[in-house]
Amino acid sequence: MKENVLPNLPDLNKISRPNWIEINLDALCENIRFIRSQIPSHTKILLPVKADAYGHGSLACSFAAKESGVDFLGVAHLTEGILLRQYGIDLPILVLGPCTPADFAYFVEFKLTATLTDLKTALAFDSFLRENNVTAKAHLKIDTGMNRYGVQAEDFDSIKQIMELKFLQVEGMFTHLATADIPNHTNTQNQINRYTRLVHVLESENLRPEICHCSSSAGTLQYPETHFDMVRPGLALYGYNPMGAFPSSFPIHPIMKIKATIRHIHEMQPGEAVSYGGYWVAQQQTKVATIAMGYGDGFLRGEYNKGFVLIRGELCPILGRVCMDAAMVDVSHIQDVQIGETVDVVNGEADFRISMESVAEEHHTIPYEITVRVARRLYRKYIWKNRMLRWDDLKKELNVPEFREYPYR
Repeated sequence: MKENVLPNLPDLNKISRPNWIEINLDALCENIRFIRSQIPSHTKILLPVKADAYGHGSLACSFAAKESGVDFLGVAHLTEGILLRQYGIDLPILVLGPCTPADFAYFVEFKLTATLTDLKTALAFDSFLRENNVTAKAHLKIDTGMNRYGVQAEDFDSIKQIMELKFLQVEGMFTHLATADIPNHTNTQNQINRYTRLVHVLESENLRPEICHCSSSAGTLQYPETHFDMVRPGLALYGYNPMGAFPSSFPIHPIMKIKATIRHIHEMQPGEAVSYGGYWVAQQQTKVATIAMGYGDGFLRGEYNKGFVLIRGELCPILGRVCMDAAMVDVSHIQDVQIGETVDVVNGEADFRISMESVAEEHHTIPYEITVRVARRLYRKYIWKNRMLRWDDLKKELNVPEFREYPYR
């Protein structure tokens, strides 16, 4: 027998997990159905799956959304779109970030839809296509007040030239609302008015593209006049309120739960401090549990002595600073608490005080920032058709094909 080698191989499928996330794809599909009920029958839905679908898993969410009838996917960068194509996603994919000349060949090869943000690049792209005797699709980004990128809404000469390109087929035009999540903000209506005027001008010139769109989640839910031909509700489809409040007034369901386990339990005496900096000091004898959840897992560190987790349905305050791989919580009130017990770190369905929205508010940020920070080292479990599945099993259920570097060759 070899030294230090077990006679039987351990089953890797049964390895214990210190922490994990649960992604409820059934809830994603329910949210898609709700959004569909709020928009005109002809209006398309684009699901943003940039930043790994806001941390929820771009492949899983893309394939599940396809089964639910989503029309478009949206990514921020070219490489995100290429990866989806390499794994067999055949829905239209709009790359929302600006297109550059170095990208032209990849848009053609991987059948991705480009975003145009200036006349010079649009002309260069059309020339590239003409030289290679091919075509490509694009959407024109209009800056109506976000002041991030795009052609100014009043620059009709540039817009007209772009719309009249021959090889570059400009099938869409969009803008982005900067303040739609702030109730009754005057800038929102100003942006909507600027964009709507441009749509009407293009209609009068027979230049209106097929797909006009301007609404993310907040616009979709609060400004019906912005639905046009397509909406882009990211946060709402993932089940979080774009206006921040919890519970939401809309029937949307959060699709992510963050779980951890208790790894250590100890008693602290009065005067002893917890974690880096000693920002929490025991005033009385306190039972403390160390849980496997830290900023290395994406759990925010910024605040200390703030927030809760849930153990056996009981709120347990977070003590001191969150560490890279652990956080300490007060479990004095939980009788006979044990190492290995499951901890709800983020789960709005269990308690609104640990909802994604509430955690974001505690840290003076937005739910997006929390979901996109979730680390890849957290194991993923997926709920699909009322069953909890591992990724390997989910891939079979969703018929995810094998990776192909050049899928159209």
